[in-house]
Amino acid sequence: MAIILNIDTATETASVCMCYNTEVLSIAYSNEQKNHAAFVQPAIQQILQKTNTHIAAIDAVAVTGGPGSYTGLRVGLATAKGICYALQKPLIIENTLKVMAQAALATLSHYMLQNTNTQWLLCPMIDARRMEVFTAVYQPDLMSVSEPAALILEEHCYNDLLKDHHILFFGSGSIKWKKLIQHPNAQFAEISQNAGHLGVLAYQAWRNKQWANLAYATPFYLKEFYHPKKIYK
Repeated sequence: MAIILNIDTATETASVCMCYNTEVLSIAYSNEQKNHAAFVQPAIQQILQKTNTHIAAIDAVAVTGGPGSYTGLRVGLATAKGICYALQKPLIIENTLKVMAQAALATLSHYMLQNTNTQWLLCPMIDARRMEVFTAVYQPDLMSVSEPAALILEEHCYNDLLKDHHILFFGSGSIKWKKLIQHPNAQFAEISQNAGHLGVLAYQAWRNKQWANLAYATPFYLKEFYHPKKIYK
């Protein structure tokens, strides 16, 4: 049994929650992506007060480590590492795309179970500007079919997998992919992940003692941050 503080600041919506095993005791949200840094600490205090929990009573801190917003990833991981270092608690880092896949399972598992003759795959997509996305492909048991990568979308993408599988595409990056793909096995859904979905994976990691190295843990950016240089005459 474990009390885990979960922090997700990787995408447009930030959330923080306290979980007892996989049960969400309290959760807080923010839809202001540029304000994630100001949201996290007050949200943690709010959740501690609502659950009547002292920060020292938690067993671990879990965070989405990327890919995602560069600033959001730094905010979330820095907060998680700071708490873990101060309290000497384990740090758990989960891939954002896997957390998104867990959210899809939690939202649509009933639909997939009704279609038992269909082989499903899950494909979360995070918009990475222009026609690029951060993406991966998972089986319904969250085993990886395609590892997380930065992918430039083209019409032929996923053709091999779509021959034998129905693929559920979702996430901010799937919007532009939907305009390109015309295949009967390509399905789309609006899925919103939150820190509660992170909590499910975090508890599994806790039970298996899959803890990150606190000193060397860094965000999983997938590609370097690009900033156009100013030209001065």
